[in-house]
Amino acid sequence: MKRVISIFCMLAVMTMSVGCGRETETLERDETTVTTATTAAEETAESTTAEKQESSETTSKVMTDSTTTTTASTAAAESETSGITPAVTKPVVTNPAVTNPVSTGNTGTTKKTTPSPTVTKPVQTNPTAPIVVQTTPIQTQNPPSTHTALTVPSVPQTDTETKTEPILGTVKIVNGIMVVDSGTAQARALEIFSGSFKTGTRYAQALNRYKAALGENVNVYCMVVPTSAAFYMPDSHAGKYGNQLNNYNNIAASLDGVIGVPVYSAISQHTSEYLYSRTDYHWQPLAAYYAGEQFAMTAGVPYATLDTYTPVVREGYVGAFYAVNKVRELSNAPDTFTYYKPANLDRISCTYYNTAFGNARKGSLFFEKNSIGASYTVFVGTDNCILQVDTDVDNGRVLVIFKDSYGNALVPFLTQSFSKIYLCDFRYFDRNAISFAQQVGATDMLFAMSTVACTTSSKVGLVEKNLVK
Repeated sequence: MKRVISIFCMLAVMTMSVGCGRETETLERDETTVTTATTAAEETAESTTAEKQESSETTSKVMTDSTTTTTASTAAAESETSGITPAVTKPVVTNPAVTNPVSTGNTGTTKKTTPSPTVTKPVQTNPTAPIVVQTTPIQTQNPPSTHTALTVPSVPQTDTETKTEPILGTVKIVNGIMVVDSGTAQARALEIFSGSFKTGTRYAQALNRYKAALGENVNVYCMVVPTSAAFYMPDSHAGKYGNQLNNYNNIAASLDGVIGVPVYSAISQHTSEYLYSRTDYHWQPLAAYYAGEQFAMTAGVPYATLDTYTPVVREGYVGAFYAVNKVRELSNAPDTFTYYKPANLDRISCTYYNTAFGNARKGSLFFEKNSIGASYTVFVGTDNCILQVDTDVDNGRVLVIFKDSYGNALVPFLTQSFSKIYLCDFRYFDRNAISFAQQVGATDMLFAMSTVACTTSSKVGLVEKNLVK
């Protein structure tokens, strides 16, 4: 019996030695090891009674990385030996988009990275437990790290609404008009161009007939005026609509005896300047100046430099895209309209006639009392007339202009280039164009019309009609 008792005593001593060995091994572990509770431990953490339980009664399962597993009995032994109650924490919720897990190495220690300085600390529900935060990837320019960056979820805004500022480059279609940079103070409306080569060729052929009828003593010129869409259409949309330069080149290639005026290239060199109104179909007078300069060089007549003109500025101009096409947002993006008075303004005289070249009356070149919203009509005042301008230039050159409304802005820049100018709108003309030119002694005839008019069948039909009245 004594021998049996002795054997049991020896077994007891050996058991205690094994336990001490385990305790020593446990204490040598890195005290920074982050433990996570299982579902049972999480339920315990949510309960208010769990924090009051004795550590000797607490048994939890600890989840470590994929290479280290610590049993519940070992955790209990650690608690009893160190006297530290294991902290109960919620599991770390990782972002499913994160492909690189937290590296634990051989010791099972999770390394934290420094959270962003702009975030706030999360609420710590257990004063004795370490802060646990959700992990989300942070985009940086540094090489990818093997550690998951830690961020703190931001507090949702409940009292304020985040407002997004309009973004430059936003494009809308409003009542058939394209609006670029919509919603900004730089919003620009564009007339969508959809002309055809076939109609352009027909237009060129009509001008060829004018030249043939007028003979060698009268120079006939073709100025196809590009609209703002030719220069300010976004690249992302340009391929969906007609190309104005290609249409001009098609017209120019079909001219016979008619001299083309390449204003597209002249204007394109100045597109960083204020050349086209953003709220109106028309060009700004500055663009007309550059086009007139190209025409004067082509025609071989003098042309005054811009610094000899007196500029007049009109602020708050909102044009036809707003008034006619009802693009309402343009009221918040008004234009500045600047026109130029020639140095010889007080030495010219203007006579206005009806569309049949009758009922003459004297008038002014500029209609400066017109409202700001009608700023483009500061030239001539109306399209429904024939204007005769007598200048102080003594070169014997008499110019007849057949135009749409774009041509109105050319006249002030040509008063120092020709002795006489007759401005006629092809849409409102009740004479035979050839007999009229012969009656006034024309030496030069300029067709100054927008690309849209030159490639629109109904407009070309009117040009043809004026030839045979």
